[in-house]
Amino acid sequence: MSITDAAKQYHERMFPGYESDFLRTDPEFIERFDNFAFDEVVNSDDLDDRTRMMAILATLLGCQGIDEFRAMVPAALNFGVTPVEVKEIVYQAVAYLGIGRVFPFLKVVNEILTDRGVSLPLPPQAQTTMETRLAAGEQAMVDIVGESMRGFAQSGPEESRHINKWLADNCFGDYYTRSGLDYRMREMITFCFLAAQGGCEPQLTSHAKNNMNVGNDKEFLIKIISQCLPFIGYPRSLNALRCVNTAAEGMEANKKETEKQPENPGVFPVGEKLPEESAKNFIGQAYIKPLTDKGGPIANVTFEPGCRNNWHIHHVGGQILLVTGGRGWYQEWGKPAQELLPGDVVNIAPGVKHWHGAAADSWFSHLAVSIPGEGAHAQWLEPVSNEEYKKL
Repeated sequence: MSITDAAKQYHERMFPGYESDFLRTDPEFIERFDNFAFDEVVNSDDLDDRTRMMAILATLLGCQGIDEFRAMVPAALNFGVTPVEVKEIVYQAVAYLGIGRVFPFLKVVNEILTDRGVSLPLPPQAQTTMETRLAAGEQAMVDIVGESMRGFAQSGPEESRHINKWLADNCFGDYYTRSGLDYRMREMITFCFLAAQGGCEPQLTSHAKNNMNVGNDKEFLIKIISQCLPFIGYPRSLNALRCVNTAAEGMEANKKETEKQPENPGVFPVGEKLPEESAKNFIGQAYIKPLTDKGGPIANVTFEPGCRNNWHIHHVGGQILLVTGGRGWYQEWGKPAQELLPGDVVNIAPGVKHWHGAAADSWFSHLAVSIPGEGAHAQWLEPVSNEEYKKL
């Protein structure tokens, strides 16, 4: 046998004292596989063993490799993956593979942990209740994907809107909010579930973007694909690589678009991007330039195409909008949306629920004149969903 010393040493670290019967029955095959998987691949990058093992477990779930999964769980535990982390990988797989494909793997994990003297059940990791899971899940989606996901649970065609709600309260609210794994590891294992099962390339591209959003960059994802390749083969690995490249190209294009200087459709300075506290009440990018606070604050507000603020109410005083450039929309609750063009004036009475923002294909600017009054403030409400907005 000409298995390399490096492959032998790694195998011994995974399975101390164990020698596979394949060395007797299939020596030529095992020589090539072990040298490739446990020397050439393992030593191709600097991915740490613990992360590698978590990715492999998720990959084996995705491709339904239960016999190899049974072998690799002890190896993962030997490399420092905790019982809680193993369980969290299995639990989260239900959202992407379904209980029919995950249940046998859960039984395997329970058998292995019990044999190793681990007391079950493990400490609880749930951070939500049935009452809080929807809001927490939607916030997790916003944290990972971005502000465009705010209001997602109420979006989409009426006949399938419940599925968007389930994505928020079940997929993200029940699983992503749990302790035991952070967002980076949860997005990494989701990437592995999707890559390994195949046929999920649109979702795989989306989750490649999500990985990049939470800090798992293109280089990291290529390392993950590389380490999992021996377990799922070349076709699915190459598909995953294509999805990562597509996601990275899209992220780079968005970055360049974001870095562009904003257009100024009006006559007053565009100003700076909204501060974070205000930006969370907008979908898209808006800019503000305070002009004066004499007699009541006046600011120039500029919206990029498609940007709009959430439904909101001005309590006491109200507000006046003076349109200075571009094309936009204003809508009061229960009424049709009103197109806004330069020279238009909107008087917003206190207590009226409304929103305003740019048209989908135009920058838009208006002066926001706040009417002073004791206790005047804005109450921010739900977002204007993509479905509502696209009807304009």
